[in-house]
Amino acid sequence: MELDLTIRATNGANWITEDFHPNQKVDVVRRKSIDHFVDLGIMTPGGYLLALVAGGQARELPDSEDLADAGVVPGSVLALVVRGPQVDG
Repeated sequence: MELDLTIRATNGANWITEDFHPNQKVDVVRRKSIDHFVDLGIMTPGGYLLALVAGGQARELPDSEDLADAGVVPGSVLALVVRGPQVDG
C-alpha cells in the first residue's frame, strides 16, 4: 500500500507524493525528500530532520523507525526542518 503524503521543504514548498510505503524507514524518506527539493533548486544540501506535522505541532521522526511505527498514515504532512543550530559565517 502506498501512502499519499505531503512533504514540505524548509521554505514551505510542497511535494505531494505516493512514492512511499508504510514499512519504509524515515531515513529513506528524509534522504529522498532532500534530494527531490535540492534537484528542484528549492533547498540546498545539508542536515535536515523529518517531522510529522499534526495539530499545528511538528514532531521529529527517528530515522530508524518505519513510517507506520512513527505514526505516519495516508494524508499525513511531513516537513523537513534544519538539524541543529545554524551559524551565519
